[in-house]
Amino acid sequence: MPAIARLACVLLVSAALLLSASSVEAAADTAPAGKVKRSEGSVTVDHAGQTQPLSVGSPLFVGDRIRTGSDGSVGVTLSDDTLLTAGPNSTLLINEFQFNTTTEEGSLLATLVKGTLSVVTGLIAKQAPENVRFKTPNVVLGVRGTEFIVETRGEGQ
Repeated sequence: MPAIARLACVLLVSAALLLSASSVEAAADTAPAGKVKRSEGSVTVDHAGQTQPLSVGSPLFVGDRIRTGSDGSVGVTLSDDTLLTAGPNSTLLINEFQFNTTTEEGSLLATLVKGTLSVVTGLIAKQAPENVRFKTPNVVLGVRGTEFIVETRGEGQ
């Protein structure tokens, strides 16, 4: 095989490997943080600039803003088995979520803008509780236990 043809083959294989690696990385960046396990009444999500109704099985992503109406509540399971339950008239933002299923390491930051939120922590908090935080308009909560409830009367956005 001439040197030019061999070089062309090497370049094509290298380009294919780079493209497949970048698509795997992009898929990891867009992997859902979790999904809806229970939904009652009016529950919506603001995702990528669009508001959509949420139902059981709907995926949730970093940056999503979950809203419940006066008759609504929603139960969410994140990929690390953290359970989040938002009550009526609540707004919850998933600011940050990273989880490595192999090492069980990661981080979680969520903001309860208004309403009530019940939390049962998952694998991230078991490995590194300092990597799990919840914010309200008035305070940032560091997690040291496994179950807690947060309520705030902050203004919804």
